[in-house]
Amino acid sequence: MKKKYIVAGSIMLSTLSHGQSLFAEGPDEDVTTPLPLRFTATAGIGFDDTFTSTSDEESVSSAYVNAALGADYVNFTPKTSWKVGAEVSANKYLKSSSGNNGVYYNGRLNLALNHRLNERTRYVQNSYVSYGIEPDYSFSFTPNRAPSEHIFYSTDHSIGHRWTSRLATYTGVRAYGVDYHGGQDKDNNRRTYSVYNNFRYATGPNTTMTANLSYAKTDAAGSAGDSTDITASLGIEHQLSRNSYVNAQIGATHRDVDGGRSGYYSPFVSIAYNAALNNKARLKTYANYGIQNYGTSFGTSTFDTNQSIRVGAELNYQVSPKLSLRGGINYISYNYSDGRNTATGVANRDEDQSLINPYVGFTYQLNEQTTVNGSYHYNTSSSSFDDSTGSGNTDYDRNRFQLGVSRIF
Repeated sequence: MKKKYIVAGSIMLSTLSHGQSLFAEGPDEDVTTPLPLRFTATAGIGFDDTFTSTSDEESVSSAYVNAALGADYVNFTPKTSWKVGAEVSANKYLKSSSGNNGVYYNGRLNLALNHRLNERTRYVQNSYVSYGIEPDYSFSFTPNRAPSEHIFYSTDHSIGHRWTSRLATYTGVRAYGVDYHGGQDKDNNRRTYSVYNNFRYATGPNTTMTANLSYAKTDAAGSAGDSTDITASLGIEHQLSRNSYVNAQIGATHRDVDGGRSGYYSPFVSIAYNAALNNKARLKTYANYGIQNYGTSFGTSTFDTNQSIRVGAELNYQVSPKLSLRGGINYISYNYSDGRNTATGVANRDEDQSLINPYVGFTYQLNEQTTVNGSYHYNTSSSSFDDSTGSGNTDYDRNRFQLGVSRIF
């Protein structure tokens, strides 16, 4: 029972904290096999028919070559578990809309630490930082189309304590944000700092009820005002079977924006569901609805409220011991309201924006160290913005293909 309550807390934190993947993590995420330090080298080619290096430039169609080096390390002791992942890569585009040499770099580093201080108390840390152009639509941050190169980061630190055999709490601090390198995109730089407390009560061996409260302050660049968000929610985490589980929350956010709308409430809903459909297929899904602080500045215009909807699903299917297939879709919808021009004081009309991203891919294992992989992504974006808002080109269709070879050593 003790392990069950503590592990359930790790699921909730990794699933619903800002900056972590919207897909749920496994219920046995801290009970697995250690992995020695492993490197993966990848080389590939691709084609992108709507590539831009900044959100305000015209797109180009271009082939590209790719090279990447990644590292993974997983270690477990009776008291402490570590998970470390890193990757650096470079894409060389044969054409570039910015007129440079067409080389763009990407990087990613993630660290998860779970340390048992004693039989009842543990320290949990999840940190993530990425650098590059392409957004990851399964994370709780999504610019429309390829923005300028940017750093996206999140670090979460908490203390979990089991008060009784059924009751536990997680109390923590979190910092997350985005920093753009493009001139126009810098208006959407954001930094958020929050503190939170989660009460957890196990009603049975497979079900935990939660009560969650967080206080967050966001420092906004550009025309947007800084904001304060207080979110309260109730949730449930239920393991349907050994390999199937659901996490859900429902609540509300009280929001204040400096120089703008203050003292209003917005609903918040989040759900993640993972299931092993059979011994070959695994499904991961998520959906959430709530306030987002990113992407609300457009020149001298700003919107105090960006109500976002995100829905995603991914299916992985093991065709044979060597061949696996994957396919999925992400849908993002923004509704901008409470807008104003900070230079003139004139109110802006409400706007909306949506993006759909279906994708497919495969991995074929040539031997224990070498795999061939490929993917196809399609993006279609539409919005009600016109060019006078400074929102960039937000209506587009995009096709992206990639084929590569990876080797583990």
